[in-house]
Amino acid sequence: MSQLPKINKGNLSEQVYGTIRASLMDGRYEPGERLTIASLADQLGVSITPVREAIFRLVTERALEMRAATSIQVRSLTPSELREIQVIRHHLEGEAAAQAAVKISSKGLAVLEALQADFTNAAASDPLEASRINREFHFKLAEAAEMPMLYSTIEGMWAQMGPLIHLYHLHTPPRVLVSGKHGHYDVLRALAARDPDAARRAIQADIGVGVVMVDWLEAKGAAEAAP
Repeated sequence: MSQLPKINKGNLSEQVYGTIRASLMDGRYEPGERLTIASLADQLGVSITPVREAIFRLVTERALEMRAATSIQVRSLTPSELREIQVIRHHLEGEAAAQAAVKISSKGLAVLEALQADFTNAAASDPLEASRINREFHFKLAEAAEMPMLYSTIEGMWAQMGPLIHLYHLHTPPRVLVSGKHGHYDVLRALAARDPDAARRAIQADIGVGVVMVDWLEAKGAAEAAP
């Protein structure tokens, strides 16, 4: 189990929830990994109560699952569940991109352009780092929509996917991306043109590429089930 940073005093429940949720998105835990409230509380330097509250919230959000009072584990998404998440992201992140196209500042656009440059460089040598930057690109885009409830829902989808994405990229070889050819560049061009429809289509096309992860998960399941 990965070690978590100590929590400072303040709104402990919210901080603990945010820390564990971020750890799920970062892929600190593997699908199916068992967690204990006592161990998490010890790592975070807090009492059991805020950890229990955070766990219950994450179970409700389907990022974790509780099979008994003391049995908590990271969800192992099935191919159909991952496909459903991709459909939800298609609509939600599409709307976020459309909203961002009319609201994003020049500074916000520059941040996305810098992230894409970093992503292109990382993809050639470090798939896990590229995955982290890719997620940050999507979050910054959603943030630019200035719709907090939409942003939180999108985060929830990524919290469910995080452990699986990490596992997927552990088995993904580095790839060289041609500058200007990746789907994110279409998003950037649409944002620069203040074109909501083009921004929506571009991010939806980018999300559609994620079908390769569904295919990988199906193949992985078939291989594990083979005699």
